[in-house]
Amino acid sequence: MKAKGLPYLIVGFLCVALLPLTCMPASASTGLQIKSVSMQLKETRPPIGNKEIRVYDIAVVLYNNDSSISDTISVFFRDPEPGLNSSMQLEPLNATLGSKETKTFTFSDWPTTLSGNFLINFSFRPSSHFTNVTVKNTGYYRYSFTIPTTKNTTSTPGFELLIVLSALAVLLLLRKTKTQR
Repeated sequence: MKAKGLPYLIVGFLCVALLPLTCMPASASTGLQIKSVSMQLKETRPPIGNKEIRVYDIAVVLYNNDSSISDTISVFFRDPEPGLNSSMQLEPLNATLGSKETKTFTFSDWPTTLSGNFLINFSFRPSSHFTNVTVKNTGYYRYSFTIPTTKNTTSTPGFELLIVLSALAVLLLLRKTKTQR
């Protein structure tokens, strides 16, 4: 007796064995990704009240890890200053990246009164609202940043001691001249 179902069994087995290979999701490393973020202190402005204002330049490097040209992309960051809740766009405002290309987006003169440790959220998305949002053209990056706390004092260290010692010397000199008269 000939096995009529054997070819169907082999084809079915191959389909079941190869199905996971064809249904695997695309790698998370394809498409656009933020490669690096850097923040450089540009200047420190005079304090307002007890808050010191620091001004930073921000650079975000975006990388296209795909084999095709990317959609036109914009890069943003959310200001971590409490109460502001504003999203700011980095320059260039719109850019297209070729295959395996990197592009630097910048934001100059970001003023902040923050100090200590905090997270800055960077994101990228298609510039046009008519472009489909996909895993390849949208993403975010959380950057941990530390600004040291410094206290501004208006006094010169040791100057108070010099004034006190000078005042004591004058008092002693006055007392000595009074006792001699």
